[in-house]
Amino acid sequence: MIKLFRNTRKNLLAEGKTTKYLKYAIGEIILVVIGILIALSINNWNQNRKEAIEEKAILKTLLQNLNAAKKQSEALISEEETLKISLIRLLGIDANPSKKNDTIIPDSIFKTTVWDLQSDQPTFNAYNNLKNTNKLSLIKSKKINEKFTDLEFYLNRLNDVLEDRLSVHQIRVDNILENDINFIPLVKSSVPTINIEYEPQNNYNQLLKVKRIRNLLGMKLDFTQDAIDHRINLDKEIKDLITLIELELNKK
Repeated sequence: MIKLFRNTRKNLLAEGKTTKYLKYAIGEIILVVIGILIALSINNWNQNRKEAIEEKAILKTLLQNLNAAKKQSEALISEEETLKISLIRLLGIDANPSKKNDTIIPDSIFKTTVWDLQSDQPTFNAYNNLKNTNKLSLIKSKKINEKFTDLEFYLNRLNDVLEDRLSVHQIRVDNILENDINFIPLVKSSVPTINIEYEPQNNYNQLLKVKRIRNLLGMKLDFTQDAIDHRINLDKEIKDLITLIELELNKK
């Protein structure tokens, strides 16, 4: 094709047909430009198609991760709620308190209520990996990108609350188990083979009348409610993101 164009130009010049040569040359340039534009258009179309395929794969990966995170989130909220109920009952401040103030409190119940603390968070490995590799830029939806920003905000807020609670717990609440009771009977629930027959038994009802101890457990209850509230906020962001991604995938 190039050889044909070259021969045609030579013939026109040889015949002295300058005007026709110029018109032909301009026409040739236009054809070349059109060819380049078509090639660029095809290249862009292929690039957009590849990016669309990759974006869909990314959204599917994120959706899978978010569904797993949702299950983790719901389980963690349930554990926090269980701890909250245990603290309320141990302090005897539930809405319908028992009239019996001398109800025996088992060692295992006292141990789990005072000792246990949930510091885990839902994991977002797929999102973090994509963020580190700059792949999130392939997601075209502005709403989805904004929602992930919101997710990070609520995740950081939850992390702050959990760290504050853990710090207070380690410094103050664990002190109860170290200094105010005989801890050996509490070990029986996790090491059932030990003999605690001659160990001094704890009077938890009497212990729970001490102002300092009630206040420390009250602080743990307050922190736990705060953690529940922040976990619920994060859980809502996770579910909103799942809905947005599902809608986006249905469009593709």
